[in-house]
Amino acid sequence: MKKFFLVSGYSIFLFFPSTFKFSNSQNDFSGPWYGKKNIISCGKALSSAKTTLNGSAGEIAINDNRNPAGEMRNGILYLRLEARTGTWYPETHDGNGLRVHAFAEADKPLQLPGPLIRVPEGTIINAEIKNTIPGSPLVLRGFHTHNANSGDSVSIPFNKKYKVQFKAGKAGTYFYWASDGTLKTGSPGLPFFEDSQLFGAFIVDPPNTKPDPEERILMVSIWNDTINSQATFDREELALNGLTWPYTERLSYPKDRPVHWRLINASNQVHPMHLHGFYFSVNSRGNGNSDNVFKEKDRYLAVTELMLPHETLSVTWTPEREGNWLFHCHTLVHMMAGSFLRETAEMTEQQMNDITTHARNGMGGLIMGINITPSLEKISTKPELKSTERSITMILQEKKNWYDTLTGYGFVIREGNILTDAKESIPGPPLILERGKPVSIKIINHLPEATTVHWHGLEIESYFDGVAGWGNRGSELAPMIMPGDSFIVHLTPPRAGTFIYHTHMHTMQLLKGMYGALIVKEPGEKFSNVREKIFVIGQGGTNIVPSLFFLNGKMNIDTVTLQRGMNYRFRIINITALGPDLNVSLLLNGLPFKWREMARDGAELAVNQQTQKLAADQSVTIGQTMDFQFNPEKPGNYLFAVKNYEGTIVLSKSFQVH
Repeated sequence: MKKFFLVSGYSIFLFFPSTFKFSNSQNDFSGPWYGKKNIISCGKALSSAKTTLNGSAGEIAINDNRNPAGEMRNGILYLRLEARTGTWYPETHDGNGLRVHAFAEADKPLQLPGPLIRVPEGTIINAEIKNTIPGSPLVLRGFHTHNANSGDSVSIPFNKKYKVQFKAGKAGTYFYWASDGTLKTGSPGLPFFEDSQLFGAFIVDPPNTKPDPEERILMVSIWNDTINSQATFDREELALNGLTWPYTERLSYPKDRPVHWRLINASNQVHPMHLHGFYFSVNSRGNGNSDNVFKEKDRYLAVTELMLPHETLSVTWTPEREGNWLFHCHTLVHMMAGSFLRETAEMTEQQMNDITTHARNGMGGLIMGINITPSLEKISTKPELKSTERSITMILQEKKNWYDTLTGYGFVIREGNILTDAKESIPGPPLILERGKPVSIKIINHLPEATTVHWHGLEIESYFDGVAGWGNRGSELAPMIMPGDSFIVHLTPPRAGTFIYHTHMHTMQLLKGMYGALIVKEPGEKFSNVREKIFVIGQGGTNIVPSLFFLNGKMNIDTVTLQRGMNYRFRIINITALGPDLNVSLLLNGLPFKWREMARDGAELAVNQQTQKLAADQSVTIGQTMDFQFNPEKPGNYLFAVKNYEGTIVLSKSFQVH
């Protein structure tokens, strides 16, 4: 497996540019608080990490956020918490642990995430929090009545207690957190090192209701070892509810039963969270202190949703197909295999190509595995009407001198005797399918390495979803496509919209150009090259310069002529590796023009949500597609601009309207 030190460091630098400076030297860490350095490789399966509240003194127990803390008496929750230092094992006890600060109930083991606070609206909370961490006072936030625009912080000196009583406030998804008041990131007050795991969920339920016992609360966290503004690039631990893949909890649900999640980003970075195979309804969005619960008419469907640092979401989705699925962050370095906590042997070529080990050791980080089992209810179904499949061939091959002297990985698509292009294309040619029409896609791999293709956003069967060794059809696991081999994907798109096809190998393949637009049209409707404009935002280069952005495979500005008064549909796709916080604008003479938002992630928005607004800094995160209707009423030179986190235009396309 390739080391990805510089790219990983870039991901830290990307989000906090004012703080970090690149250094060519490695910081020297030693002592029991740190694991082995500079070891990022794939190895054999190791025993699972402990997930119970038992363990040695000082060991932090993994908390699945299912059992509320404290004692409820006469409508008052009595809660006694302590902030202590312990050893966290986000992977396995066969490796080293991380020495971090965490919360615990008084006289009980430390937990990560911290003890769950869950009460009905109207509850009075009587809390006592003790700081047992030597050094700077603990800065505590979140112990106040909700909704609050901003939570006041409380300073707790070493070995002192803070006592407070307050009403829980409005129903919603919140969390409490603390920092040690010293090491901070570029965003003030966001911890990232020893104090990065000082947090816990704070859920307020509507009055006179019982919480859904199957609802899950998933908290994202990151441990970074950046000290004194120097990025070391290779030491970052990512966790969902305290564990990193392949040690994260496996969630299991019966088919057709609604699933409720509360998602909390307790980390200092942004995360585009993507669910395979199904859409979820976004029911609320908050910032930790306040929560905006959407009315039914304002909820929308998504398969990828960006979570800013300390944002919260509540979502609902219904698993309509059995099989194995993933929920993960779509930032490449947040789902790559590797560890600095345990020394592992390099995988042999045979092991790397073995699907039984690929899913377990070929990816890592912010990934949750999901298994959908048969429905608990007997549901009568009509026999499927078989129809003739449309047949497409997709050829994967190298593209020499794609960028300068670098070799990319491109696509050629063939149907019958018709080629989209005689030469490989980066991005791949738009794949135009029809809703409800079955299609078989034969993928032929002429690359020098194994690969697999994911059909991002499409509601298809697990076996064809593109996650090798994890997707399944009964006991049969989805394969990797070996060099010189092929694999046939069978799918029937259930809805029209804008989607993506891309590699699902957690390597450099995405940066080599393995992605393309997938457009599904209504039955009998043709794709219009005149009225429909596709904008595929990609990223490439090398692990030395990962910040090269491409718009439809080009870095330079080109000009297209549009007709005044004509309705256009702009289909925007972000399939970069490290661009979760990209924004797009449509400018006329430097000022934003208006467009109408029509769809997200291929799902058409409700009529009341199809609002016309200024095309100014519209967020389009990694793994997200957005459709806009644009009617150029005024002649002139329009600029489609893609901006990075600093507001700098990194890509653009010019439109001349006559």
